[in-house]
Amino acid sequence: MDFSQFIPDIGSGFVIGFVVGWAAKKAIKIVAFLIGIYILSLLYLAKIGVISINKEAFSALLGNLENSLLVFGDKVIGLIHSFSFGTSFLIGFGLGFKKG
Repeated sequence: MDFSQFIPDIGSGFVIGFVVGWAAKKAIKIVAFLIGIYILSLLYLAKIGVISINKEAFSALLGNLENSLLVFGDKVIGLIHSFSFGTSFLIGFGLGFKKG
């Protein structure tokens, strides 16, 4: 068995994983910042009486969002397992996420 045939898959999987991990961390930071600003603006508007927040509906919305994220995560895990270069992709993703 010639292991040199696997080197391109391992190298490309690592590089792609690193870039995706780095970009994912940057995107998560930006989205978290924007969600924080949005929630703070809603709380401020509720405090001064411009709007009223239906807390039950807001809690239900957060529960639905959590379920959607879990389903998405399961699909992503299945997709990663289908790659032939999955291991090197995961290592690159981990390093890219750490550096990002």
